[in-house]
Amino acid sequence: MFLIMSMISNILQQRERKPREKIIVYTVLSCINNDYEERREFIPGDYVGKIVKDKRCPKDNSELRIKAIYAEKQQIER
Repeated sequence: MFLIMSMISNILQQRERKPREKIIVYTVLSCINNDYEERREFIPGDYVGKIVKDKRCPKDNSELRIKAIYAEKQQIER
């Protein structure tokens, strides 16, 4: 009986555990002249090759294009 109660308790505890890491998706923006690059958080609708309309290169005022999209794991502190 104790063994069954212990097993049920373990199963319930595993269900209640929250993930210890968070996944953050980033977008890399690059100047079309390849002299500037920056990273920002992903915005729905981003895709590689897309020309960003709301931002320009601070060095030469040319267009920025999405160069890459990737994810990083970030540890969550308890």
